[in-house]
Amino acid sequence: MPNGYDKLASALDRFQEAHFWLHMMEQHYHSADQFRWHLNVFLKALKEVPDMISMALQNDRDFPAWFRTQRETLFDDPLMWILSKRRDQVVHREMLVPKSRADVGITELRGMKLGMTFPLHPLEDSDAGMERYLRSVKRSGDSKRADFLGILMLDEDSLPCVRREWRLAEFDEELVDLCARAWLRTSETLVSVLRWLGEDPPPQTLSCRRGHQAVLFKTYNREALIQRLTAMPPADTKQVTDGS
Repeated sequence: MPNGYDKLASALDRFQEAHFWLHMMEQHYHSADQFRWHLNVFLKALKEVPDMISMALQNDRDFPAWFRTQRETLFDDPLMWILSKRRDQVVHREMLVPKSRADVGITELRGMKLGMTFPLHPLEDSDAGMERYLRSVKRSGDSKRADFLGILMLDEDSLPCVRREWRLAEFDEELVDLCARAWLRTSETLVSVLRWLGEDPPPQTLSCRRGHQAVLFKTYNREALIQRLTAMPPADTKQVTDGS
């Protein structure tokens, strides 16, 4: 007789797929298209988990009625409801473009030491923010005075950076944190189902996540930026591509 884990093999696989896409969102946080595309598949995978649980156990006595309540409770959560609607938007109607903001400045790897907000469209990569700062310095004709953030000033203790955040209009919380919270909420439902099947699963965690400094901040090689500025004609519109 198959155990609970065997019965839920497909649902558990889809759940771990969502976990993978969550990490891909972190990895591609500063590439607008790749971030959005990984968000799309995360939302799709996470919403499919309850469907796959239902299909796997639809013939188990008393399970459908019990799980109906569990599922309603899951999607009564405002976060789960909004993410479900966003998934439907992507699948059936239009592209999902989250809100985005970016600050350009310097960091000592403990947050933003000094920075300012630069216009950055949600469909633009974070490099575009640094590019606009370099263009503004170039246009001034006086790089020392125009570089008031010290981005191009040689300093062994700081790095030039772009700090970016993605959000949904309905929430103030950063978007990957929202998705992580939704993943953990779905895990609670999975654990409840496994316990209904007689298993004793451990609680799921996301201790594998990267910290905000590693995700929200993209740092740049200062010497490469100086070379870029030197080679940049006033009308140059190419984007920076040497971020690290």
